[in-house]
Amino acid sequence: MDKKLPKEVYTIQFLILLCFSSLAALNLLPLFFEHLGGSPRQIGFLVGLFSFAAFLSRPFGGWLLSRADPKKVMLVGLFMVLVASVLYLPIQRLGWFVIFLRIFHGVGFSLFILSALLIVVLAVQEDLRTYAIGVVSTGFLLPLLVVPALGEEIIKRYGFFYFFLSVIFFASIPLIFVLFLKFRPLPKGKDDGLASTGFISLLRQKRMFSLFLLAFVFEVALSASFSFVPLLAHEGVSLRAGYFYTSLGLTAVSLRLLGGRWLKFWGSSKLLLPALYLLCAGAVLVYLSKSSGMLAFSGIVWGLGTGVLYPHLSALSVEGVGAKNKGKALSIFASSIDLGFAFGPLIFGWLSHALGIREAFLSLALIVFVSSTGIMLWGRSTLVSPLPESIP
Repeated sequence: MDKKLPKEVYTIQFLILLCFSSLAALNLLPLFFEHLGGSPRQIGFLVGLFSFAAFLSRPFGGWLLSRADPKKVMLVGLFMVLVASVLYLPIQRLGWFVIFLRIFHGVGFSLFILSALLIVVLAVQEDLRTYAIGVVSTGFLLPLLVVPALGEEIIKRYGFFYFFLSVIFFASIPLIFVLFLKFRPLPKGKDDGLASTGFISLLRQKRMFSLFLLAFVFEVALSASFSFVPLLAHEGVSLRAGYFYTSLGLTAVSLRLLGGRWLKFWGSSKLLLPALYLLCAGAVLVYLSKSSGMLAFSGIVWGLGTGVLYPHLSALSVEGVGAKNKGKALSIFASSIDLGFAFGPLIFGWLSHALGIREAFLSLALIVFVSSTGIMLWGRSTLVSPLPESIP
């Protein structure tokens, strides 16, 4: 079935692609912090501070979007991202300024992403929402295929100064683009005259809390795999972690673009549990991997699950929620992603310390299987039947 999306979707996809390219390059920040004499504990703290700041700012972002024009909020977020990118240049040592900068950067990116996703949610019809978010979310994955490798090459050849110039370049283009961009008036929801609902009230709804927990489990698994697959190479087996990332990214991007366009059942909550089980299967395959080819195959399985979960969970989180609360619902979803991203490496680190890295992937598969099955059984009735459109 052919589905046509409004131009706002592709505009936001372009903006996310460029903005996230600056963040994908900054995956190499640990090298810079190490260059400045940072210990592994300091580096881990400074890297994680970005996600922690984004997590804490999500409620504020949702509140702001319930009262302000999403484009204006997006401009503020992009401006903060650009300023933060510029301020990495003069850093000569690790200290309080770096802590402030990581917090500032995380808050700016949080505001940008929330406003960008809200524009997409408001611009498309509900039956196209999962497809639209899937298209937009390819902007998160595509930079990971190229930008970190490009940044590494720049650092090796020219040093960190030119590396940060490339980060500034990626961060500046979306801000300049938005300054001259004119969005058509976004359609208003059916409940514009109704009162806004608080975050706690939204989160206490069984459906919303179930989606929050599922998104947390998903991101714990994904962030753990991203962080620890490369360390398998230190176990005496010749594995290329790049094959895993490339196959995962290409599979997820292809599925979100093609599945959302042609599959009639795309957008159904019934896909959530099979997708989570694919993550379990992918973790088992990582455990079994003795060659780079096998690791690449495990990346394909991970990519199938990832390709389904992000657009479905994000679209379901705003389904049936009133227009004034869609920003808050998105912020709750994004908070669960941030929280899972922060806790995934921590949880997996404990498992690998106790069991070994390879064996920890089996434990991860078991944890995801049990937790996702339990959450789906508990929230099944609300996930299958969406909230009525009139709920504020």
